[in-house]
Amino acid sequence: MRKTSAIAAVAVLALIASCGLTFAQITQPTSAAMPTAAAAPSLDTGAELIKEIAVQLARIVPNDLRIDGVTLGCKPPADATLKAVAPGITSLTSRSFMVELQSGDRSLYCSAAMSASRQVMTAGKNLTADAPVAEADCALNWVDAFSTMPGVLASFPAQGPYVAATPILAGQPLYQNWLKRPLAVHPGDLVTVMVKNGPIMVRAQLQSQTQASVGDSATMINPTSGMPVTVTVTGPKLAELVMQ
Repeated sequence: MRKTSAIAAVAVLALIASCGLTFAQITQPTSAAMPTAAAAPSLDTGAELIKEIAVQLARIVPNDLRIDGVTLGCKPPADATLKAVAPGITSLTSRSFMVELQSGDRSLYCSAAMSASRQVMTAGKNLTADAPVAEADCALNWVDAFSTMPGVLASFPAQGPYVAATPILAGQPLYQNWLKRPLAVHPGDLVTVMVKNGPIMVRAQLQSQTQASVGDSATMINPTSGMPVTVTVTGPKLAELVMQ
């Protein structure tokens, strides 16, 4: 066995010599075979661009918006710089917008979206329809700025009292038309009306033909004459009529 191995080794050496190579050349790796260091990745400018975009967004969004984040719809080149946010728009009220980037001598446009919040009044507990609603039943909370509709309340309205016009769940934003003043006058009610004509005041009992809340107008008739008049409701079964 050892004799056979020796013969094989001699044959291999002879083959190497016939090719003009030395044993050292075979065992020493060449520079082309040496592993090269991985190329350094290009600097990701996305995070820096997003910071700059947020700064510029703050100048064109409504004052009550808090910008929570920005997402780019493209991967910007490594050398990209911010040229403009929402070009041509001076007041941005939507979630989506465009940004203009500069890469070398090229202008690039990229879609973007922001997440933002605003503080609004929300229900602090579940409210049933016609349940009394006071400021203590509500709380000021941050909600998604783009999921609310026009009419959302940023503060509790001063004129009251109020009742819920519809069932409201705890945590839901409050809208102006979700609150209503309780009815002070119902059809058929006998209402005490203060009739004012300059310094003269006369109290009369009129019958309501409509329902109304405090501050609303209501139609009344004189039960005796049947003459209709329009009065202003001032309280439960109370109203006034100012003669000009």
